[in-house]
Amino acid sequence: MTKLFLTMTLALSTMVASAQYSVLTTVNETADSSWSATEKLGVGYQVNEKLMVGLTMDGEDKYELLGRYSLMNGIWGTCVYNHDDSDAELMDRIDLGLGYSFKVWNNLYVDPNYTMPAKADANGDREGTLNLGVSYKF
Repeated sequence: MTKLFLTMTLALSTMVASAQYSVLTTVNETADSSWSATEKLGVGYQVNEKLMVGLTMDGEDKYELLGRYSLMNGIWGTCVYNHDDSDAELMDRIDLGLGYSFKVWNNLYVDPNYTMPAKADANGDREGTLNLGVSYKF
């Protein structure tokens, strides 16, 4: 039993030590026409070379689960699940997007991206947003 525990501890510590974490944020305009980079902060975990999963906080108490899949040469697709306590359907809470990562300096990236809801609203519109993200990889 001790060998199993030690093996699991070694495997977990090796995984954490070799992991690549990212800090993410989105630059957006606030209600008083100023710009903010702290409204939507998050942390991502690079699972492998192509897949990153993460958690972002949108505002004060709205959390989002993030999945980002690297397609090719800095282009990535994303799926965001907006968690809230409403009775909305699953597809009403999911946003899909496409983005590109520009390497600015060492591990600092600028990530312009376009996201849109997975399901149209009551009017039949699926109006998306163009976002400017910034990320730093540890």
